[in-house]
Amino acid sequence: MWSAAPAFKSKLIKKGDKISAVAQGDDGKLVDVVGWRIDEVVKLIRGPKGTVVRLQIIPLEAGAEAAVTREIRIVRDKIKLEDQLAKGSVVPVTQNGKTQRLGVITIPSFYANFEDRQKGEKDYTSTTNDVRRIIGDLTRQGIDGLVLDLRSNGGGLLTEAVDLTGLFINEGPVVQVRNSNGSIEVLKDTDQKLVYAGPLAVMINRFSASASEIFAGAIQDYKRGIVIGEQTYGKGTVQSQVDLNRFLPGQADKLGQVNLTIA
Repeated sequence: MWSAAPAFKSKLIKKGDKISAVAQGDDGKLVDVVGWRIDEVVKLIRGPKGTVVRLQIIPLEAGAEAAVTREIRIVRDKIKLEDQLAKGSVVPVTQNGKTQRLGVITIPSFYANFEDRQKGEKDYTSTTNDVRRIIGDLTRQGIDGLVLDLRSNGGGLLTEAVDLTGLFINEGPVVQVRNSNGSIEVLKDTDQKLVYAGPLAVMINRFSASASEIFAGAIQDYKRGIVIGEQTYGKGTVQSQVDLNRFLPGQADKLGQVNLTIA
């Protein structure tokens, strides 16, 4: 769960709690979501800033006892991109009397600032650029190994998954995409430069999806590092974002965008 999310900030829900029902507003009826796909549950929870969503929670300490529930009230808020950026830290780990320093980089999504990239800015905000910078900082502090935490990372930009893989391999194919006409496109890392060549681990869980799975799979296929955690979500679609304002250039208001599944 992102530290920027209103649920996290409320301190009313914690890691390991299970959401069993969702209701809209203070008077809405609770909808049982047990067994639902995670993306369908997310659609119910999301909503305009300032509105109320109520969640029925099975606390972690209740174990498998679904009859033990409690209800929490959360006011939705906007999650700022700045709060979702990759973050790094050094964690000392002691085993058999020996302490090693592990660099840990948490990556909540695969993102990029399109406007700055189109302007040609070199160090625009992106998953790859941010992780490259963090690796440099951690290396200067002295680390014995690196862990990339992709738990609950639902994906994002496919190009960022490819570019991020390139930080850890010399060069080569990362993923292949089958388009709607049946043709196959191979997306490759063409930069031979390695940013980090030391011991590497990738952490995943059942909410790691799409670009996270592509990155973790590539690291595993190249035998570049070990993947630890649990089975991932299993999402293999490619989407293209279409800006609706391009069709109405004279429209002053932001019309948003449409996500099209293209491959």
